[in-house]
Amino acid sequence: MAKFGGMGGHTGGRPRDAFDLFENAIERALGAELVTDDALCADLWSSLANMDWRHDNGDTASYSFRAAGDLIAAIRGRGDYMDWYCSGPYATVSDKIRRVMRKEGWRPVIATNVAGS
Repeated sequence: MAKFGGMGGHTGGRPRDAFDLFENAIERALGAELVTDDALCADLWSSLANMDWRHDNGDTASYSFRAAGDLIAAIRGRGDYMDWYCSGPYATVSDKIRRVMRKEGWRPVIATNVAGS
């Protein structure tokens, strides 16, 4: 089992992590839309911040407020975590994100170990 995510906070952004299986799933499921749809990015931030995600194979992913923003900026290929930091209500998964991530084998679980930083 692998654990993905982190605390984040990369000023100026970070590159995509090709080895992060959760990030790869987000890219496949939503990547093209995230580049142009700010509302979807805010929904994704809400779906990641202070949430645990669990894959059918047992892998997990957890994101702080900053790390959720980092992931979005990395997939968009521009900006940094502050562009998305607190862009919506945290720990709130939209139906669309729940549906597309379920197709990738991931499901959300309310986090118990990630601080909103």
